[in-house]
Amino acid sequence: MGFNDASINYFYSSDHRKGGDLKFVREYFKNREFEKLLDVASAAGHFAKVFNAKEKIITDISLNMLKTAKDKNGFEKLVGGSACRLPFKDSVFDIIGCRIALHHFKKPKEFFFEINRVLKCSGYFVLIDSIVDIDDGYLNNIERIRDKTHIKSYTIKEIVEFSYMFRLLTFQTIFKKHDFVEWAGRLNPTQKEFKATEQAFINLTEEAKKQLKVEIKKGRVVSYTDKKGIFIFEKVKE
Repeated sequence: MGFNDASINYFYSSDHRKGGDLKFVREYFKNREFEKLLDVASAAGHFAKVFNAKEKIITDISLNMLKTAKDKNGFEKLVGGSACRLPFKDSVFDIIGCRIALHHFKKPKEFFFEINRVLKCSGYFVLIDSIVDIDDGYLNNIERIRDKTHIKSYTIKEIVEFSYMFRLLTFQTIFKKHDFVEWAGRLNPTQKEFKATEQAFINLTEEAKKQLKVEIKKGRVVSYTDKKGIFIFEKVKE
């Protein structure tokens, strides 16, 4: 199953509807109103709702995701397309957001260049995604078992290197607990696929389970906790 088939799951997903990352960004920009906002790889549009902007445009490669964003979250300005080749003119947006999506992009460097291209000078780019340390990259392997579109969750250092054309204004790490059944079932896997993801957690070393706070009861995985990085950048020059 792909994102088109699972779009409604992303609207109801507790990982996407709420979280400390949304609270952090809402508080950071609470006194700001923007003219034009773009939410890239928007899924059901939960991130775009955080910001106060006169015009909000959301884009996603999945047309069903955009339909869900319209039907369930009331967005009207929807644009289909790739995050690595944005269909917009240069220097259009005051603020751009991208949440829980970078790990899907095959060409992250091109994505950062595209954000820089369509963002106005002094505009903001807010990026939120899973982050890993060098020694906890095993989570990438589990993610690929669960989701064939997962490319890579990056280290903080790698993301900073991708974003060299921006000024980093603030960075925050949060820990996010995931209900395993909801998380592993979000893409409507077969029973075999679901069990493979669960077994990958069970097979982790005890140290890895400790790092991810993997909770197992009666031989079944209940939850795990990973790290999210919140990056707020500013475009400093054309």
